[in-house]
Amino acid sequence: MVSKKGFLEERINVCLDQEGFNQKPSKNEVVRISERIAGQVTRVTIKELMENVTLPNAKSFTPATFAKAKRLNQNWKSQQIFALDIDSGLRIEEAIRLSEKWRVKPTFVYSTFSHTDQYHKFRMVFVLDEEIQDIRVRNVIQTALTTLFPTSDKNANDAARVLFGGKKIEFLHKGVVSIPDILDGVVCKIKSSSNSTREMKRFCKASGLAFHKGYPHYKKVEELELPSKWENLFISKTKNRTNTINYYSTRGENSHFDYYLVFSKDFYQDNESFSFESKTYEEQVMKQVRNFPFENLQKRCKLYREGISGDYWLYHNEMFGLMTNLLNVEGGKSKVVEIINSRKEYLEKREEWSLMMNQIRKMNYAPTRCNTYCPFADECIHAKNMIEQGKLPRGSVQVIEEPQFQDVDEVYRKLENVLGDLLKSTENGVYVIKAPTGIGKTEAIVNFAAENHFSIAFPTHRLKEEVSQRLNSKKIKHIKVPELPLLEEPFSEKIEHLYNIGAYTTVNKYLRQISNENEDVSIFLEELDKLKTSKNELLLTTHQRSIFTNDDSNSTVIFDEDPIPSLFPISQMKVSDLVFAFTKLQDNEVNKDVIITFQNMILNAPFDIVQERSSFLLPSVKDLEQTIVEERTISSNVLGFLNCDYFLKMRIHNTDYIYFIQRKKLSKSKKTIILSATINEKISKLVFGEDVTFIDLGLVRPAGSILQVTSKSFSRYTIKESHKELKSLAENLMERYNPESEIITYKDFSTGGKHEEIYFGNTEGIDNLKGENITVIGTPHLNPIAYLLISVALGYRMGLEESRMEYRPVERNGLRFYFTTYSNDILLKEIQFYLVETQLLQAIGRARVNRFPAKVLILSNLPVVGAEYISLSQKELIDLMK
Repeated sequence: MVSKKGFLEERINVCLDQEGFNQKPSKNEVVRISERIAGQVTRVTIKELMENVTLPNAKSFTPATFAKAKRLNQNWKSQQIFALDIDSGLRIEEAIRLSEKWRVKPTFVYSTFSHTDQYHKFRMVFVLDEEIQDIRVRNVIQTALTTLFPTSDKNANDAARVLFGGKKIEFLHKGVVSIPDILDGVVCKIKSSSNSTREMKRFCKASGLAFHKGYPHYKKVEELELPSKWENLFISKTKNRTNTINYYSTRGENSHFDYYLVFSKDFYQDNESFSFESKTYEEQVMKQVRNFPFENLQKRCKLYREGISGDYWLYHNEMFGLMTNLLNVEGGKSKVVEIINSRKEYLEKREEWSLMMNQIRKMNYAPTRCNTYCPFADECIHAKNMIEQGKLPRGSVQVIEEPQFQDVDEVYRKLENVLGDLLKSTENGVYVIKAPTGIGKTEAIVNFAAENHFSIAFPTHRLKEEVSQRLNSKKIKHIKVPELPLLEEPFSEKIEHLYNIGAYTTVNKYLRQISNENEDVSIFLEELDKLKTSKNELLLTTHQRSIFTNDDSNSTVIFDEDPIPSLFPISQMKVSDLVFAFTKLQDNEVNKDVIITFQNMILNAPFDIVQERSSFLLPSVKDLEQTIVEERTISSNVLGFLNCDYFLKMRIHNTDYIYFIQRKKLSKSKKTIILSATINEKISKLVFGEDVTFIDLGLVRPAGSILQVTSKSFSRYTIKESHKELKSLAENLMERYNPESEIITYKDFSTGGKHEEIYFGNTEGIDNLKGENITVIGTPHLNPIAYLLISVALGYRMGLEESRMEYRPVERNGLRFYFTTYSNDILLKEIQFYLVETQLLQAIGRARVNRFPAKVLILSNLPVVGAEYISLSQKELIDLMK
């Protein structure tokens, strides 16, 4: 509820004469007032206006302001207050009771000079919540008010009318009225009459509003529902209003509605052009939501729960909000009736509420947003509206737990303290620090490197080199693992082939073989040899080398970014390659029996079932790798398979493949510190054990902004199936929300951007997009085989039900949304979300929005915590895909 404090200090524009009177002005005085008043535009508070129009001042005024300082109807310019003169037929207290009945209360009432206790003569003054600058709307309001109070003086309704001062304030209501409120009152009054259809048409003709489905054509709507182009239309958007005053007795803080009025004629045309029916605009028909879970709404919505039980008294606008939601749901009408019957006090409102219910249904009202009417909006984490609170629409996101943000410098200080304490500690083990992207993780490591000796493992050689340059600029001595130089063919082709088949030992032999004729290779090998003897020096290395070699240079290793994906390498090979290799290996009679047995096990293995590789012992392994290397027809990782832990045989396009995984582990004899923005606590404990120390530094309040459209997944599959439509959608969304931004997406989804070398899977550590606006397109799912193999490598076994994926509602990270994931298996689901989130968050982090005022637009249905979520209707999506 908005506080009324200061209401009388709200300012409005009127033409206020400077001469006061103690009686009604004479004809000559009226002439002089009329000539000068249009030039006396004054911006006064409501309190000042009341004081100026009553004794001892009693000044004349016009509610309107005028162009050219001439008081003429055709010069009418703007107006925010409206007045009715009551000279007979109604006493003040009766007028107030009527205003309460129609819920259109005047802000103040003052008695005129001819008022007596026996014969009440007074002026009702209504303050609007917005200033009107459309003469058509001004005439609608004046016609509506005289309809509500038919005893008012019809001669006082013209736009240029001068109103005289009076005796005193007889009534004060610290509140405003809105145009929809006034029209609601008219509808309620006319519908309660004996010939409502005739009277409604008469009102429409007098006001100029179109007659639509038995009602004046006006409607309160969300901004996205507003029609865009229509000549006989007046649109009032909350954000575009002039001199807005927000003082209502029962509404939430965001109580202003967008609304529109439809006119059947232009007031500057002849009356013959009038038509009762609007012809130029067709509203989108709201379809009722089916299979609505009212039990969920009962749990999640306090207003519904207490409204249907009768524990809470519903004000008119709260009932309106409830109705617009419930009447858009199958079975919702019976719930509205149940609410109406919940309290005896509602008996006198049944007719009024029944009329309102019919109007909402006929005029096709959309569900009202919770924060525009619900008195409990600040007490709960609510969805957009009551329907979404009970049943989440596909493609939308509901926040069920607000994220807690901190200043970036505060989080950086936490990082420094935690990292400093861990480096001082003498305890070995795995320590994980989850820190947001872009706060300065790498910089903190560099600062500690000046006084500490440890190894730093980076995800790429590129990031390793960048940090090496930083260290050099600070004159910090260090050594680094060299990167294999680029080689020309046939050397590069040979090395690539050896890596593909898993012949890593042969790679080293081959490099030494060609080093005599290649200086770059020779230098590379010399630098590698130097590393073998280095001890207690600051070492820059890579994730791969730190994990796959027995590096004992330092007792402490810091992983910059998450190394877990590197601990579970997944490869594939053709079964035909394996059979060919085994055929060659059978030439060795010593190994023949073992090889034949192992080959038959593989060939007879069932498809689509993860299996543990059988242990085997080859009597002669000396020439195994060399035999496979010599066969150039073998192109897949046969040697890697022979060392794997688990495998899965699949048939794809009539070709049999084997996918396999070999789990790696970090050294237990070292202190390992992992710094990452994407690492997951649950996964960390599964991989490193329950003894792992996990420290989450929390979220940073971004300096930039993050917008996310969640209506489409933009997965690889959907892009492949609907490439043209989704490309158009992405381009149109970028044009609307983030024009001329850099793009990060899949490697094979061509975008034509300046940084096509940055794509999902190749974003870690990249810093050349910091401070730039970027658009991230895609939900980077992995092949489900990866989720299955990793879960099995972690010791989990699953059945058919656990491995089934479906599009379903999910609650994660304080958000509720729909996502294609595993239905019953918590571990599989956790692995999937962890791997997809890692890729998505790394891409988003390139803009460094935590420290720079950049904008990031995300086109993905996996919601990112802290983003502003945008859900588009099906109609909008279709239009944007054209």
